[in-house]
Amino acid sequence: MKWIRESTLMLIVLMVSTIALAGHHEKGNGVMLPAQPGQIMIVYHWPCADAERGLSLLKTMIAYERDASPHPYSAAPAIHNDGAIVSVDVHPSVESMEKATEWQAADEEWQAQFADIAAACGSVDDLTPNVLTMQ
Repeated sequence: MKWIRESTLMLIVLMVSTIALAGHHEKGNGVMLPAQPGQIMIVYHWPCADAERGLSLLKTMIAYERDASPHPYSAAPAIHNDGAIVSVDVHPSVESMEKATEWQAADEEWQAQFADIAAACGSVDDLTPNVLTMQ
């Protein structure tokens, strides 16, 4: 019986500690800003004939970029309310964005993945980038 009480007490202590350390009770821990002032955010919008396949390929491309790009940036895939696939990219600066773009143009694997997305979605001419400079 003593063992059960001690085990129960230990479990309660661990649970309370975990909740307290999680920080959910603290004010000011809202949603993080998507980008900081001076960073560049690009929202790519691409109407896609096969949005499910296009999104899957986009996710694969983003994973590849995270591992292979020598110029780190963040990217997140989405589906627009009009059914288009979307990528929201955040670069630390204009210079970093330009270097990442140069890397993409020169990287054969990235280009092959981009071609796969084009095959699923249709014309590259329909791809629209919206470039934002965060303030």
